[in-house]
Amino acid sequence: MKAYILDSYTVLCLFDKKRKGEKEAVVKLLDQAEKGKVSLFLGKINEGEIFYRLYKHLGPQFALGFREDLKAGLFPVRVVSVNDKRAEEASIIKAKYPVSYADAFCIALARETNHPVITSDPEFDSVKDFVTVVPLVE
Repeated sequence: MKAYILDSYTVLCLFDKKRKGEKEAVVKLLDQAEKGKVSLFLGKINEGEIFYRLYKHLGPQFALGFREDLKAGLFPVRVVSVNDKRAEEASIIKAKYPVSYADAFCIALARETNHPVITSDPEFDSVKDFVTVVPLVE
């Protein structure tokens, strides 16, 4: 079974009305995961980034609901906690590449698990030499 790492950008496309094509791609990906065709992983730091952005833009109830739905397994996505090794690698990635700190954790998780990242976030262009990035929309 194929497995992918999701970054914050990808999940946030679900809630952005301006990103209709990307939203459809995420819904399709979630449907594949629901059917057991793919496995999806999201780092805890990225989950936190999604939470604070939803909180800020859509309100606390919405953000809290998203987090509870994720914990309850209503999204076919496994949240992966941070460990010391990944935190150390993320800090090195952040120091070397023009990516956000949350993206550095996503990249470190992808390297650790050897799973590609699915995203359309242009920040990932700078790390394509050492992590596989699959575009959300071709």
